[in-house]
Amino acid sequence: MKISKHLHSCLLAEEAGKIILIDPGNYTFEEKALDIGKLEKLDFLLITHEHQDHIYLPFLKIILEKFPQVKIISSPSVAGLLGAEKISVSTEGNEVISFVSARHELLLGGKTTENYVFNIFGKLTHPGDSLQFAKSCDILALPIQAPWGSFVASVEKAVALKPKIVIPIHDWHWKDAARRRMYDMAKQYLAEKGIEFHGLEVGEASEI
Repeated sequence: MKISKHLHSCLLAEEAGKIILIDPGNYTFEEKALDIGKLEKLDFLLITHEHQDHIYLPFLKIILEKFPQVKIISSPSVAGLLGAEKISVSTEGNEVISFVSARHELLLGGKTTENYVFNIFGKLTHPGDSLQFAKSCDILALPIQAPWGSFVASVEKAVALKPKIVIPIHDWHWKDAARRRMYDMAKQYLAEKGIEFHGLEVGEASEI
């Protein structure tokens, strides 16, 4: 599987001739971290939940202008929001995409929202903004920094799940120097547990 990171939680995965885009949010759009014009095809667009750092309507409309037939998969709550914009969303999986519903981590005041944990080709798990799931594929996209959680809790979750490879996501809030430092800490600690850490830079792709 080829995986590239396009800022924060936005990943592009390619496998068996299929291209899957996950969580193209406002940070990705505003910082021009993904050039839709360079994509030749797009088969699936996955949205873990409704927050704008994971789905940004102006960006979504640009994507749909180029790929009107792309299959969007998300939760019923996202389907309802996008349905108001006459955008069709499937809430069902298929032979490529499976998912479980897992609560978004708690925000201020105990607020939360519906969140999907996606498994792609049985190889890559992308949990959005949740650590409330019990299994991971061999490759785990790990939300590593957030207003709702901690670096330590996230890394220890990866240790508990025991994937073969961790790709850090949800880290827009760190400055570059801090990100590199935290990546180094996670890489060293996870290596001791037998887990590889692939700290992809923006636009960087890895064949895994």
